[in-house]
Amino acid sequence: MSLPTLLSVLGILCWAGYELLLRRREDAAAGTWRADDRDRGSTRLLFAGYAASALVVALLGRTAIGEAPPWARWTGVALIAAGLALRAWGMRTLGRYYTRTLRTVDTQRVVRRGPYRLVRHPGYAGSLLVWTGYALSLGGWPATPVVLALLLAAYGWRIAAEERLLLAAFGAEYAEYQRVSKRLVPFVY
Repeated sequence: MSLPTLLSVLGILCWAGYELLLRRREDAAAGTWRADDRDRGSTRLLFAGYAASALVVALLGRTAIGEAPPWARWTGVALIAAGLALRAWGMRTLGRYYTRTLRTVDTQRVVRRGPYRLVRHPGYAGSLLVWTGYALSLGGWPATPVVLALLLAAYGWRIAAEERLLLAAFGAEYAEYQRVSKRLVPFVY
């Protein structure tokens, strides 16, 4: 196994570790996988997107079609590292308000510090970087746009549902935050 392959597999396992271990909470509602109607099926859609992405990487990574050169594979590893760092920063900034499914609590406020100064959904941006890097480093050129398209669609649905929830919960405060910030990419989108 090459070093970029090993690092990519370790990176995706670390990403999964964020989901499975680091988000365990004393607050059962924050740590639950069970979503209510406000989630609009986005948690299930994300799981399906991850499963489909892993399958695409596995299938296209076994072919020599579009095999990425070493520099591209290392670029994929760098994307994974950047995505993990961004996701961890977002999780740490939100602290106990970072949840697996879409929900808010009475004491919660709109957060505008840390990575939330730059984008409204840094955790999602981080996951997109991780999975895009994983596809590039293991699946090569054909897998990368497929994985990116799958997960952009899933996260697009998730972001729409989350922003409806946050507008309902925080009203004008969140509307103003939307006006002055971007969703995933600073100054762009």
